Amino acid sequence: LCCWVLSPSWCWVLRPQDKKKRAMRFGVTRCRGLVLFGVLLLFAAEEVAAKAKFKDYWNKFCGLTDCYSELGLYPNATKIQIKRAYRNLSLEYHPDKNPGNRVAAEKFRRVARANEVLSSDEERKKLDYYTENPGEYFQLYGSYVEMAYAPKSSVVTVMLFLLAFTSCVMYVLQKSKHDQFVAKLERAATLKLPVTGGGTVESLELRRRADELAAKSSKSKKVQKEELKKAIKQLVRDYSNDEFPEPKFSELPVVKLFTLPYSYISTFVLAAKIEYKKFKNLDLSDDEKQIVIEKYLGGPDKWEALTDEQQDYLIANDCAVKANFNAWIKDHPDLLDQKNTKPNGSSSHAETTTNANGGGANLTTKAKRELRQRRKQQASFVIDD
Repeated sequence: LCCWVLSPSWCWVLRPQDKKKRAMRFGVTRCRGLVLFGVLLLFAAEEVAAKAKFKDYWNKFCGLTDCYSELGLYPNATKIQIKRAYRNLSLEYHPDKNPGNRVAAEKFRRVARANEVLSSDEERKKLDYYTENPGEYFQLYGSYVEMAYAPKSSVVTVMLFLLAFTSCVMYVLQKSKHDQFVAKLERAATLKLPVTGGGTVESLELRRRADELAAKSSKSKKVQKEELKKAIKQLVRDYSNDEFPEPKFSELPVVKLFTLPYSYISTFVLAAKIEYKKFKNLDLSDDEKQIVIEKYLGGPDKWEALTDEQQDYLIANDCAVKANFNAWIKDHPDLLDQKNTKPNGSSSHAETTTNANGGGANLTTKAKRELRQRRKQQASFVIDD
C-alpha cells in the first residue's frame, strides 16, 4: 500500500514541472515507501514472535509440554500415527523394561497422558483451539502467575561495589577540591593579589619566581607576559600541597585492596634484597638506607621526627651500617625516646618547610626524598629550596 499506492499518489500531488525532477522524486518516494514497508514487516514479525505461546499451566491437557511433542508428531497427525507413536514409545519406556529408572517412568506417564488427550476427539479439539487462542484458555481457567525468587546477592560482591562507589566519590571530591585550589592559586599569582586582598604568601612567592623566569627569557614585554603565564602555570602544576593533593588512582581504597598482595610481596622482596646486599657488603641506595635506618630508630614516625639536616647526615654517612648508627645515636640519645615530636632547635627549619609547602602539615617521607633529589639535581621550576 505504501510502496505502490500512497507514495506514488503523494509524488503526483507534489510533482514538479520539470520531467527529470519529477522522475527523480518519484524514484526517491518509491524507495522511501519500500523502506517504510520493510520497517512495518519487521514490526509485524516482532508482534508475531512476541505473541504469547500456549502453555497448559493448569494441567488440563499435558502440562507445560506439548502433547504432540511428547509423541514426536505434528499437529496434523492422524489417529493411526498417534497409536503407532504411542505403542513404540510405551514399549521403549515401559517400567518393566526400565526398573528403577525414574526418568523412564516419568516419560511413560507423559506419553500415556498425551495419547489419552489426542485419542479423544473432544480433548484434541479443545487443545488445538486453545493453542491458537491462548487468551481464552486463561479466561476460562484463570490467569497463572509464575513466582521465582531472585538469587541471593553475594556479600562480597555488595561490599566490593560499595567500596568501588566510595572510591569513585572520594576521587571526584578530591579532584574537585584540588582543581579549585590550583585555580585560586593561579589566579592570585597572575593578578599578584596581596595577602589582604585574597592572595597568599605562596601565591606571592610563585609570582616572584615566575617574574624571575620571565625576565630571563626575553626583553620584549609582550613575550614576557606570555612567558609569565606559562611560568605561573608550570610552577602551580609543580607546586605540592598536602592539604589539597592531586588524587591518584593508585591511592584509592579499591585499588589498594586489589594491590595489597603485590604490596606485601614487594615489601618482602625489598627486605630480602637489603639483607642480601648487607650480607655481600654491597652499597645500598638512599631509599634502602632510609628503610634500614627507620628500622634502627623504631619506625617511620621516628624518621619523620628528624630534621632534614639529620636525615641527610644519616644518609650521607652510611648510617645504615649498625656501627655508624650507634656512633651517631650516642650524641642524640633523646631521639630514641621521643614520639613524633621535633627535637629542640629545629623550630625555625620546620617553619621554613611549612611556609614553603603552604599546607601547615609535616612533609611525608616520599616528599622529603623528592626534596633531597631536587637539591642534588638543581632542577628548574623548583619551589622548595
